[in-house]
Amino acid sequence: MSARRCSASVVEESGCFSLQTEGRKPRFRAFKCPSQPPCRVALAQRCHDTGHLPGPCRRSGGSTPPPPRYWTTLRSGVAVSNYADGRTIVDIDAHIMEPVGWLRSYASASVRDLIPEMGADDADFARLLGEGQRHHELRSTDSEFRARAEQEYMTMPRKGWLSLGGWDPHERSAALDLLGFELQLVFPTGSFPQVMGSPVAARAEAARAMNRGLAEFCSDHRLLATAYVPFEFGPSTAVEFVERAARDGAAGVLVDSIPSQHQRSFTHPDFDMVWAAIEHSGLAVLLHVGADQNYRPVPRVFFDNGRAMGHVRSDAPGDALSFMAIGYPGELFLASLVYDGVLERFPGLRVGVTELGATWLPSFLHFIDTGHRSFRNIQDLSHLSMRPSEYLRRQVVVSPFAGEDVGWIIEQAGPEMVAFSSDYPHHEGTDDPIRRFEASMVGIGEFGRQAFYSDNGRWLLSAAGGRPR
Repeated sequence: MSARRCSASVVEESGCFSLQTEGRKPRFRAFKCPSQPPCRVALAQRCHDTGHLPGPCRRSGGSTPPPPRYWTTLRSGVAVSNYADGRTIVDIDAHIMEPVGWLRSYASASVRDLIPEMGADDADFARLLGEGQRHHELRSTDSEFRARAEQEYMTMPRKGWLSLGGWDPHERSAALDLLGFELQLVFPTGSFPQVMGSPVAARAEAARAMNRGLAEFCSDHRLLATAYVPFEFGPSTAVEFVERAARDGAAGVLVDSIPSQHQRSFTHPDFDMVWAAIEHSGLAVLLHVGADQNYRPVPRVFFDNGRAMGHVRSDAPGDALSFMAIGYPGELFLASLVYDGVLERFPGLRVGVTELGATWLPSFLHFIDTGHRSFRNIQDLSHLSMRPSEYLRRQVVVSPFAGEDVGWIIEQAGPEMVAFSSDYPHHEGTDDPIRRFEASMVGIGEFGRQAFYSDNGRWLLSAAGGRPR
């Protein structure tokens, strides 16, 4: 590598960073500054031939940037400002909030009655779904109510099933105008538990119905659909799902992070035809909380603890102890892809890990290399041509929660590893994710911010690329 000049903005550690390009994903490598004493520039500050894009160091007293302009109104029919506030943002985790009857309406008549309906066994949930329907009707008929909804669309009381654009595609376009996001990747919400709760004989068709519904919802070119690909029915069925997802214009395939106990590992050679189909299609591989066979990473015995509140059954962490394991399915999935050679055999795969947190990422990059060093003389890992962490840096991005220290994660893991998500319109995204992210990115320069807010997400979704369909 040729030596490159680094500016004099220095702090305590040694090393600077340069940008390399391998395919379409930014890659970063350390080098020594030729004309400066050993120095450290925040990972996300760009070093290049003419110097780097400066930014204050988060550990040297840099000032917190002002919060973005928050509220936007379309009451006059013209957006005065939007939530992105001048940023180019690619959002790799957003959702549809399906109403009652939504999934069944896309299912074939042969299985329609076998799909469990949302709220059927939960009176409180049923009331919430009914309230969501009422809000949607009011937004359609009451101009003042809609104006308030457009002003308050990011507040917690206006999220979830009460949200603007939760399931109405036309409303969602208005919400995207308010958000100002370039692209938004859309996952299911209530329909996924419906699919997994269906009898085995109906589950594949229920999944097809969910994928058809999401593809139709994403009629705005800024919305990119995900498509669930079940591995439990064997490789041929999974390939059929992948091919259909590509034909329907999906941007990525959602897969279970923990395989069903009745199937082979998704890294078994039998499934190579599935990974080959995904690679050929250009679709991203996507992990998301809940897509792991009903979220059971914590052994049930831990909840036999004599306390009044134990585990809350859910497709996501429903209690504090379960939350501590939220990243575990993603870590295990990624380690399997690496150690079993899937990323070696299919270097064109792009993997996005969403709503599983990201604070675990820096240590995981070190730990997966430690595992390789520790066991390569005990088991055959000769099929790996790189360090395990290098596969992850080449092929994976992870989306943090808004409350995590994303600045530290970027500094420790590298700017190429982390991508923005809003989780809109879920409550977990908070009422102001951008400001929460910005609060921890004081030392991250413009290049690192761009990688986080747009470049890494665009790379992940590069096959779709936001092109109108």
